[in-house]
Amino acid sequence: MKKVYDDRVKRILTTVNHEEPDRVPILSTYGTWAVSYANSSIKEIEENPEKEIEVFCKPHEDIYCDATYTCGIAFDAKSAEIIGSKSHFISRDGETIQHQEITPMESEDYPDLIKNPMEFIFNKLVPRKAANLRESASENYDTLKQLLNHWKVKGDVQQRLRATLKEKYGIPVITGGFAYPPMDIIFDYLRGFKGISLDIRRRPEELLEAINALAEFSNDVMGIHPGTKQVASFPFYATMMHLPTFINAKQFEKFFWPTYEKMFLKIHELGGKLIIFLEGKWEDKYYLLNSMPKNFAIGIIEGDDVFEAKKKIGDNITIAGGMPLELLKMGTKDKCIDYAKKLLDECAPGGGYIFATSRELLSRGDLNVENLKAVNQFVHEHGVYK
Repeated sequence: MKKVYDDRVKRILTTVNHEEPDRVPILSTYGTWAVSYANSSIKEIEENPEKEIEVFCKPHEDIYCDATYTCGIAFDAKSAEIIGSKSHFISRDGETIQHQEITPMESEDYPDLIKNPMEFIFNKLVPRKAANLRESASENYDTLKQLLNHWKVKGDVQQRLRATLKEKYGIPVITGGFAYPPMDIIFDYLRGFKGISLDIRRRPEELLEAINALAEFSNDVMGIHPGTKQVASFPFYATMMHLPTFINAKQFEKFFWPTYEKMFLKIHELGGKLIIFLEGKWEDKYYLLNSMPKNFAIGIIEGDDVFEAKKKIGDNITIAGGMPLELLKMGTKDKCIDYAKKLLDECAPGGGYIFATSRELLSRGDLNVENLKAVNQFVHEHGVYK
């Protein structure tokens, strides 16, 4: 399994360098869909944390892939429950987790955020968002102790999940650290969709100052500090782009890109690589993706035409994705395989392409699993470079 694992990592790195490996890599993007596939539930995993290892290994026993995007439950409802927040909760199906936008920051709070981001977030915003952290000092201490004990168990389980995927199945997890852009932090946790949409137009200078004020925190999240000399070339840093699909190219270039560019250039300088989940449509921002260092980034295509993306940005960044979930859900096996063949024919030559579904798998009805098995096996057998 060590050789299988090493060969798969080499296959991916060769592809990302726009060279032809032995075969086209296949990336799995199994989110909470793995819970339904394993006939489990979120509550079962909460009650028995060890179950998470079994659940997220189950699809990899039955469906071929060369790597997986992430593993385990990224956002757990249990953490929100402990601190008294409604930000994440278990869906009615019992198999998925939903996010509810809770944005406790008001527009008048910008000066405090800019002056001292961490003091403002932890002393003012967290109590607004988490009901169980508005109590006495001793009660808050007990809540935080409970939360950290939960994270200790969860962190240990996810570490062992990665080790099991590597040692038992030879499957690398492609994502390591996270490159969380400052503007997405404000969007996701502080101001939300409505608030930041207004701020871009009514408080652009304050918004820019706040984005810059959070840059140091974003570096801390990456684990990159002034004394950092080198980062691993694998696994990759990852960015899930949330706000960019909702703003135009001019706004993106002014507000989002400058701090994010500094982040990814630091990763590049230290020897790392980056995988970006390009949520929604990105064609109007391709010129910026083409300005990134060559052979540095992987873009998972979601809403864009994958064949056009390959032509327009595929010489600079690696393209991942392209297999439509809609076809995998409703199409025949033959039609799915025909589309997979087209992806190989048009995207694979010269390297720089990783086969994957067009979106992350979240719930039971996202696709016909027999179609997924068929296309992955087809690509594994026929996506061979000669």
